[in-house]
Amino acid sequence: MRLSVWGAGAVAAALVACNPGPPVPSDNGGKNGEEMVTVTVTDASYNVTFKYSTPKSFAVSRSALPDFPQSVAEREMLQAINAERARGGVCPSGALPAAAPLQFEASLHKAATLYGRELAASGKLELPHRSRVDNRVPSQRMVDAGYRPVPPSGIQWVFGESLAAGMNLNSPAEVIAAWKVSPSHCAALFEKVLDGTAAQVTGAAGTYWVLNIAGW
Repeated sequence: MRLSVWGAGAVAAALVACNPGPPVPSDNGGKNGEEMVTVTVTDASYNVTFKYSTPKSFAVSRSALPDFPQSVAEREMLQAINAERARGGVCPSGALPAAAPLQFEASLHKAATLYGRELAASGKLELPHRSRVDNRVPSQRMVDAGYRPVPPSGIQWVFGESLAAGMNLNSPAEVIAAWKVSPSHCAALFEKVLDGTAAQVTGAAGTYWVLNIAGW
């Protein structure tokens, strides 16, 4: 879904959000002495189905990767989002209950940062979810970056990406306020998942924010 450019004061933001469907895990035998699992992801939002292999013992990482450090601004954004989640919120679609805090996940941060860099390099405020480079969608980009957990059988899994861009869009409060105007963005802020991170990248056209959430 694409929204028109949103403005308030000196801030102009274009926003997009998506929430695809569940992956299905299946045993795939051993690999290098470690049991592997093949996960099939059906992303109904983009009519995309793909698979990935991952160790059955895969564990998420709560520490930033060396090449993708978490900035102070990004840390403050995640803290602000978690403060919203703790309060619960009123969205255009109705009131939503409080949710547990999002926990920083390194591969999601890598995916968010890489996509933020792509958007910033474009010099545009247009915010497509499909990569202009290789046409990959959010769920694929998160998996590409290394987010490859093994979801429990029969559990709905969410990949979510929210974007914002505008000149001098630096305040978490400004970005969150913009997201809360949209029913889908607001709902994503209170999605009941545990893994999430926000990336901030500045380009010629302004500041870009990418919020990636995932889990069940």
